[in-house]
Amino acid sequence: MTDIKILDPLTFPLVGQQLIEASAGTGKTYTITALYLRLLLGLGNINDKPLGPDQILVVTFTEAATEELRDRIRCRMVDARSAFLQKNSEISDPFLLQLKQQSQDHAQAIKLLEQAIRQMDEAAIFTIHGFCQRMLKQHAFESGSLFESELTKDDQRLIRSAVLDFWRNTIYPLKSSLTELVLQQCWNSPEKLMAELRGLLNQTDITIEPDLSGVDLHSAYDERLERINQFKQSWLANGDDLVALIQAS
Repeated sequence: MTDIKILDPLTFPLVGQQLIEASAGTGKTYTITALYLRLLLGLGNINDKPLGPDQILVVTFTEAATEELRDRIRCRMVDARSAFLQKNSEISDPFLLQLKQQSQDHAQAIKLLEQAIRQMDEAAIFTIHGFCQRMLKQHAFESGSLFESELTKDDQRLIRSAVLDFWRNTIYPLKSSLTELVLQQCWNSPEKLMAELRGLLNQTDITIEPDLSGVDLHSAYDERLERINQFKQSWLANGDDLVALIQAS
């Protein structure tokens, strides 16, 4: 069993792939802001190169969390700048004190922090869907996406539009007898079809068998009716003989 290592934001490696496991209330935001400051000041980066807010990608889940994180990082920058301007004995925050002690050039650190504070509007702090949309727009040619495309958080409107299109294009053109059959045996409205689809759309392991994509409903319906009529005619012609044969067996 692997021993759990307590994370120290001052010594945590900032190169390569690193994984931090954390549960609710364990200080995730605090840790992110601490690592962000180190990246800004070039403390632990590759070649100790300082990074700007537009070069540090932070991805979270919700818009609210994004705004909160942006504010917390900005406030932490202001606190760090104040710490670098103070004497060590005046700094009450242990992390900021050690951060200052790690920095070799305090004047340069203050300059980097002031510049980062001014550039916070350019900070690459996004929700997951916001970052994906940004990448699609920046690489529209490579991804084949539309320049004006927009990611939606609620797909119900799109699903309803697709169901209504299917209903207009597939159900409306059917002959009345076939339409009546669909309404009685399958779905009596587009809403009924949508409700049935809702439980299937999030499943990725569904296989539709047989493949009906190339089936003409009118032809299939007419063929089925022809078989039924043939059976009826055969029964009318030979039904009595079949019944007698069964009874005599």
